[in-house]
Amino acid sequence: MTPDDADSHDRQDGAYAYRAFISYSHKDKDLAQRLHREVESYRIPSKLIGRQTGVGKVPRRLRPIFRDREELPASGDLTAELSGALRQSMFLVVICSPAAARSRWVNEEILQFKRVHGDARVLAIVADGEPNATDIPGRDHLECFPRALRYRIGADGVLSDIPAEPIAADVRREADGPRLAVQKLIAGLTGLKLDELVQRDTQRRIAQMTTIAAGAVVGMVVTGGLAFYANSLRIEANAQRTIAQHEAAAARAASDYLVGTFELSNPATENPRTITALTILGRSAERARRELAGQPAIQARLLATLGRAYNNLGLLNEARTAFEQAMPVINRSGPDGAEAMLVLATTYEKQGLLEKGLGAVRHAEALLGPDPKANASLRAQAALTEGRILTSASKVKEGVAAFDRALAYYRAADDAPEGALATVLNNRGLLLSDDGQFAAAEASLKESLDLFSKELGPNHLYTGKAWFALAQNAFNAGDLRTARGHIANALRIERGVLDADNPILADTLSMQGQIYQGLGQMAEAERSLREAVSIYREAFDGPHYLIGIAEVYLALIESQRGATAQALATLDDAKRNYDASYGKLHPNHGDLLVNRAKVLARAGRIEQARADCAAGMTILRDTLGADASFTKQMAGECRGLAPAGQTRVATGG
Repeated sequence: MTPDDADSHDRQDGAYAYRAFISYSHKDKDLAQRLHREVESYRIPSKLIGRQTGVGKVPRRLRPIFRDREELPASGDLTAELSGALRQSMFLVVICSPAAARSRWVNEEILQFKRVHGDARVLAIVADGEPNATDIPGRDHLECFPRALRYRIGADGVLSDIPAEPIAADVRREADGPRLAVQKLIAGLTGLKLDELVQRDTQRRIAQMTTIAAGAVVGMVVTGGLAFYANSLRIEANAQRTIAQHEAAAARAASDYLVGTFELSNPATENPRTITALTILGRSAERARRELAGQPAIQARLLATLGRAYNNLGLLNEARTAFEQAMPVINRSGPDGAEAMLVLATTYEKQGLLEKGLGAVRHAEALLGPDPKANASLRAQAALTEGRILTSASKVKEGVAAFDRALAYYRAADDAPEGALATVLNNRGLLLSDDGQFAAAEASLKESLDLFSKELGPNHLYTGKAWFALAQNAFNAGDLRTARGHIANALRIERGVLDADNPILADTLSMQGQIYQGLGQMAEAERSLREAVSIYREAFDGPHYLIGIAEVYLALIESQRGATAQALATLDDAKRNYDASYGKLHPNHGDLLVNRAKVLARAGRIEQARADCAAGMTILRDTLGADASFTKQMAGECRGLAPAGQTRVATGG
């Protein structure tokens, strides 16, 4: 052990600026980004937090993690920022691949880290290639370990010829797989035993799956029972016997399916404590395709239930795959397949694939058939889904028309779900508010609140959401005092019915922070916004646009305190969240640039402020249109930026 190594051994974890530094070749950038998100968002089981291990007390979250995002310099030395981050990092995580093994910069980062901290806190993640392949003649091109990783550092800071035998996890599916590899990495970063993390994670997922499965059982029983009852009423007596036999067989198949969902494929080798929610959902979808192939209607209903479960767990790719593979069955099921297509449309919308989402809605409508009076409730659901997608696309006129169709269908339906009209009115009102039609929005939202209160009660979650929508409309209209009262009502209800880490609560806190900020109550605003960001980071696996929205307002507060550098850094992180969520330019990118211009102008950096405002207005005009209410509002913000005597920003708005 070198002297530096001994010093680092005694150093307390609280003295480090970063929990880990991720070193990687730019060819492995995607994995580095994903690993960064997963480690920072990993939720340490509560019973393990605070435990003393060989690397200190186990923290609640493993943050921050340093990952270089810029190209490395052409010179032979690492930048001062990288060298400083290596010194201030508790661990080094090396993403290993043949590209990394050939990278001079990855090798140099390992050397610098080892010279300061020694060998013990270097962790490896295998992405491709073979560890120590250079030891086998003819396979050196497959080597994934950089040379500095393979050997120990000497007391003189020079790499020795003593093998280091680094701790390594392997993300490849034929090896550890992504989930176990991350758990191995977490174990290394915390000093916890791997089996503790696996067991705790499995228990958490089984608890989630139990809830999902219970919902699936209820859904199957209800839909199966209703189908049988409806059929038995309208089929002639001599045909009822055949249908009854068919339905009985379907019921048996559904029962066998539900029981078999939790059946192990190999009880002799598979531990039930290691079965995850993803495993059960995957087996459920596969068994539904295989064993209910002759009953497309029931299979389509099951797929809709499974798709909602995938979506609720954030497993959007899995949901999409399950539906797309089952498309022939969905098409054979006729109107019964429409619900599955609408769940797929929601999946596409969550992924930002808006055109695909609208296509799935059209597919659902085609399955429902040409008669506009048939299946009114499902047609209403299709129109509601379309309206939500159009809202995401900032298409106000088309979105309002879709919501109006949903209202008409629900009013004509005999089986409209409780609160359905109120839900559509709520969505419609929010879209009108975004377009600046505040009076029309308020009328729609108040009707929604009245319906929710009457049908579900004054303290129901959806009633709280209705108060939230009214608060947002008042905020958009500039009536901040009214907005403050409405948001207080929403928060009171939601704190009474939701867990403290529910992202719905974060939405309300974020809005409350924005309202407080507008009223000049900065301390209250910052408190609400930071609580919202904390909940969002706990809830979402990586970047999310909602984090970005809250961060924009946090940046304005930081700017008003004179912390310009901090405010600009917060806005940079907001942009990263927007980029990851939207995948392309969105009106929020324009709004962010206009707010960045405010921060720069407050700091006296007028020329930069002008440039940002102009760029922001270009985005807003391209995405919303020059005549949109929000575009005009932001144009006014830009015109008001420059101090007296200075040329104002040319906005064209």
